Amino acid sequence: MMNTTRNIVLLLVSMLLVNCGKDNPELPFMKSETIYDLAVEGGINTYQRTQYIRLTKPALHPDSLPKPVSNADVKVNDGKNNIAFHETATRGVYSAVVNNNTNYNKVYTLTIRYNNREYLATDTLRQVININDDYLPLSAIKMASGNVSGIIPKHTFGYLYSSKWLIAYRGIPAWNPAKFDEANYYSYTHSLGSPNSLYPLTNQSRKFELKADEFITIYKFSMTERYARYLYALFQETEWKGIFSGVPAKINGNISGNAQGYFYVTDVDVRRYRTSELIR
Repeated sequence: MMNTTRNIVLLLVSMLLVNCGKDNPELPFMKSETIYDLAVEGGINTYQRTQYIRLTKPALHPDSLPKPVSNADVKVNDGKNNIAFHETATRGVYSAVVNNNTNYNKVYTLTIRYNNREYLATDTLRQVININDDYLPLSAIKMASGNVSGIIPKHTFGYLYSSKWLIAYRGIPAWNPAKFDEANYYSYTHSLGSPNSLYPLTNQSRKFELKADEFITIYKFSMTERYARYLYALFQETEWKGIFSGVPAKINGNISGNAQGYFYVTDVDVRRYRTSELIR
């Protein structure tokens, strides 16, 4: 039975390889059926009062990049007041000072008006479970040279709560909510299980080697269950793929109207370690 299954898989792979070489080796790009007005990134955090939200026009071709959306009316309600966000020197990035940024278990509401259309989003601020030395999403060992070698997996499963992390050290920048192009540095702990074996998880990880007395800064970000499910669904379409994977599905964020993305509210815990303290 195992030999039969293996032969079927090999046959399917062979057919895929043969078909890819027929006629035109370049497969045509299939345009998305849905063309969104805009995409939303960013939100409110408890780490600092100055907050940032980025608006872009999604790209329609793999060779193009998202375009910044300017001249939008962006406001966030913190439960009491409407705070106006203004576009910064970076086109498409809007910023404001939100003094009431620790309104735990309360709802923050984002309102965007652009091209005579309105888009709404809400998220709830959940308190982060403080960083615990015994449950860090990395492993580290001491080398013969005295240096510390470590591995940071991008995805770890089976945690009680889903969280987003950023682990910074020499060569990896500290977290900056004004920067939106550092997604490769994030890692995630999921409460949901790992993907089905037919859709294998890409073995993504980051490795480091540092001196024993160098410092590592670890940021942990809280997430609502809805945000965690959004990211899990997103990764199923972008990273956890196999030869039996289906056509990419629509990922539903929390932005109303013809918009995509997720407006989040997050609590942040930060701890600093010497690399020698991470050895287990």
